[in-house]
Amino acid sequence: MTTLRFLNGLDTIGGNIVEIAQGDSRIIMDFGITDLDPQLTVPEMLAKHQLPHLPELFLPNTPDHFHHEAIFISHLHIDHMGALKYLQSDIPIYLSPEAYKLYNVMIAEKMEGPVANLHILPYETPLSVGNLTVTGFASDHDTVGAMALLVHDGQHYFAHSGDVRLNGPHAQRVLNWSRVLQEKRVKVFMLEGTTFSFDAPVPVEDTDHPAIPLTEETLAQRFTQLLTNPVTPSTQYVLNVYPRNVERMLTLNQIALTNHHPILWEPQFAAIMHAFAPAATIHTITEDNLNELKQVPGRFVLQNTFNHLDRLADLPHPTIYLHSNGEPLGDYDPRFAVLKEKIADWDIELQFMSATGHARKEDLIKLADLVHAQIIVPWHTFHPQAMADALAPTYSDVLLPERDLYYEM
Repeated sequence: MTTLRFLNGLDTIGGNIVEIAQGDSRIIMDFGITDLDPQLTVPEMLAKHQLPHLPELFLPNTPDHFHHEAIFISHLHIDHMGALKYLQSDIPIYLSPEAYKLYNVMIAEKMEGPVANLHILPYETPLSVGNLTVTGFASDHDTVGAMALLVHDGQHYFAHSGDVRLNGPHAQRVLNWSRVLQEKRVKVFMLEGTTFSFDAPVPVEDTDHPAIPLTEETLAQRFTQLLTNPVTPSTQYVLNVYPRNVERMLTLNQIALTNHHPILWEPQFAAIMHAFAPAATIHTITEDNLNELKQVPGRFVLQNTFNHLDRLADLPHPTIYLHSNGEPLGDYDPRFAVLKEKIADWDIELQFMSATGHARKEDLIKLADLVHAQIIVPWHTFHPQAMADALAPTYSDVLLPERDLYYEM
């Protein structure tokens, strides 16, 4: 008998973790955290459900009754892998080839803590974990190496969409795995529903600054327009982008080079890009080019993270801060209010140049129809019931599970 146990993420954006077990075999899909209080001990985090109820993986001398087990990470966003650093187990962890590379660069650059027993899961190559078999499929999200995951217990198939979009540059990957899932007659399809958390068509970072939703393609076009506007050649642009979105960083870097306004990157960001594009021309921040930036406004674009916010205090005017899904991402993060207050004090204009990695509501319904699973579990959303209502006309039954209960298949 196979059991499913949902450990987190049923009514939040992120932190979604599911255990699928049969006999002495167990796989866990994703291992993220949300709203973590670093002041708490691991037992306290377990008690508050900030870590999943898997004490055998977090506490020493705690029996683990599974002889075959592994963790599979759909992508490298913190809400899907951030609990890995708390592991006290030698359980193997599998990632896509690109996510494996990114994780190791971030560990080397001290952007992530060290994690043992990382392994590559090649795309569309089934891997056996005791009685269970797991296959990863290349997908599309706003980070490299995103996967959808398919689990087979010998009789039934169970699928995890990971975070996904259909209007991104790799929609064909999503259509590919959705066709495979349909052919396999999936029993349970766990589908992210981020956009059902919002009244707007896409997630809104800042309610005070509504922005036009962009795709990765139109975001690149917008950046090109800013850099080539003949009316504002001396405008100083500051760029806040997420380091795990490697494709976007490389795209913006090339646009800036082509238009003779190179981006000055913080060294850790440059190291990530070099790992994926060794031949690319990448300018790293130095004291000399920072001084040149101040003397010749608009000569460079300055990439900036929250930890180095004070670099913006004496930039020439006009300066525009381009928020492109970097941290702090939005209102839910207390640092976001600090960011807005500081740049306002420095007379810097805030503009959003964002593209979500999450599917629109209508695209999620389309995916549900394409996969044609027997049961869909909506999760990774603040409003799972709203998503369930929207899924009612589809072929699939909808299950809104409770946390830590065992569902027998």
